[in-house]
Amino acid sequence: MMEQQQFKISFSLGTKLLLSVVSLLLVVIGFLTASTIITLTEDKRAYTLQSQATENKLAGLGFTALSGRIFSSLQLVLAAYDPQRTVDEAQIRSIRSVLDNQSDIILAETGKLVASAGDYTYASLQKFRVDALLPGLELGADDLVVPEGWWRIAMPSLLRDGYYFMNLSKVGRDPLMAVLRADLQYGGKVRPQPLIPVAVAFVPLKGFGRDLHGQRLTIANADGFVLHDQDSSVMFSAANLAADPVFLKARATGATTGAAEYSGSAGRYLASHYRTDWELFVLSRTDWSHAMSAAYTLSERFLLLGLMCITGAVVFAMLFAKTLTAPLFALYQATRQVAAGNFNLELKPGSRDEIGALGASFNVMSRKISELIEESMKKVHLENEMAIASTVQRTLFPPKRHDSDRVSIRSHYQSASQCGGDWWGFFEVDHKLCLLIADATGHGMPSALITASARSCFSVMHKLAQEDPDFSFSPGAMLAYANRVVNEAASGQIMMTFFACVADLSTMKLTYASAGHNPPWLLRGADSGKPKLISLTANGPRVGESLDIEPYAEKEVELSSGDLLFLYTDGLTEGKDAAGEMFGKKRGAQGG
Repeated sequence: MMEQQQFKISFSLGTKLLLSVVSLLLVVIGFLTASTIITLTEDKRAYTLQSQATENKLAGLGFTALSGRIFSSLQLVLAAYDPQRTVDEAQIRSIRSVLDNQSDIILAETGKLVASAGDYTYASLQKFRVDALLPGLELGADDLVVPEGWWRIAMPSLLRDGYYFMNLSKVGRDPLMAVLRADLQYGGKVRPQPLIPVAVAFVPLKGFGRDLHGQRLTIANADGFVLHDQDSSVMFSAANLAADPVFLKARATGATTGAAEYSGSAGRYLASHYRTDWELFVLSRTDWSHAMSAAYTLSERFLLLGLMCITGAVVFAMLFAKTLTAPLFALYQATRQVAAGNFNLELKPGSRDEIGALGASFNVMSRKISELIEESMKKVHLENEMAIASTVQRTLFPPKRHDSDRVSIRSHYQSASQCGGDWWGFFEVDHKLCLLIADATGHGMPSALITASARSCFSVMHKLAQEDPDFSFSPGAMLAYANRVVNEAASGQIMMTFFACVADLSTMKLTYASAGHNPPWLLRGADSGKPKLISLTANGPRVGESLDIEPYAEKEVELSSGDLLFLYTDGLTEGKDAAGEMFGKKRGAQGG
């Protein structure tokens, strides 16, 4: 009786069916959800960037228009102002006339840049308030002053470009910007000039810009200092965007507009930039989560719909699994009886479908199992014997590596089956080295036994060569002796190809004979740049064919230091490449 297998069911078929249906729905719903969200995200991303670019351009154009009006007013102020003369009533009236006809500047200041010790310093000469524009603004007299530190920052740009923008906003006051304008061509002179007229405009930014629904708008000058920002913590500070990635990209690119996605310490966001006249930069940012809120909402709805579908699928799968698994459970119980050794079973087909056919097949199978078990036991026994024979056969081979003072031997053996008919060996007596290689016909146990006979034969010859000083070391005589041994052992049923050679290391001559074996190769000058390939071809009948044979012919070849002798069996030439084509003798020679 068979030993009953202890098998515990972890997942029933009904559970697997249920999991399969749910998994399939999860995959389908997940794929649809993911593809929809990805498409919507990309569309929303493109829409947000396009919207940012449009808002940037509108804000930039508005700021450019404001700056243009201020520059025009300051240009008129500079035209009516001469820093080398005392301000008189005519100049004052002219300047006030300019300021009274504009609605952007609440205070203008005239002054001059005076060259001193290779540098310029600023001197204020006159201030002009526009009282009609001051009501409603939270600004004091101390706010309408350009600090000394700002003059040092603005001086390089002012001397180079003739203008500079700066943010003078303070906490608790209305946002304020100062615009500096210098007449670099004063008196028709070119720089350097000892005296440069300057006009300063103080411009309130109260009410500038508008709510962009999640977008943060920033306007910065060429040095990165913020002129306007919808974030009050940035607006009312000396914030500088010189290291901001959006600002750096806006300055580095030559394009007027640009948009991209950014990630950093501030998180993930979408940003666009717009370069206006006078090297002003309009930047806008939108937080990724805010921009993708619609995609997130859609994701939640898809998940809710998916849960509803999965719930319905679970109910359906449970009902369907009950009708499907009942006959399978009966079949499972029958297999447990078979495992216990009861092969006389007859399952009644419950339906005329695949499960019913499976039950009928099980009835046939149970009657065949005992026969198969018996055959399997015989096969296992035979395989064990073959494994033992293969292990024993490998002991017939010498070590894979052998090194002496004058000879180095390397070998590799791989049988086509568990037991094979290939064999090689060598022995060394005094200054003579005998090398032998053979290949028995066929494969398997009979061929392996014949190789054992050949191995014993040459073990005897090795012993004779050690004990008999007159041992001839004749390859032909060795093959003749091996022919008798193999013929008597195999009764002519199995033969061997054989190659025997003796290298006399004192005279550097190689004597060899062959019994139908593949000709070895002698690579002369293997360690030189131009080696020569020599085939050691000799004729002779296979070992074991007949007791009555002609003597094996011997041949001789000179040896040189560095020569390489390559011996092999037909398993090498009959091997196939990746294309399924055998290597053969010619291809093997051409390949090296």
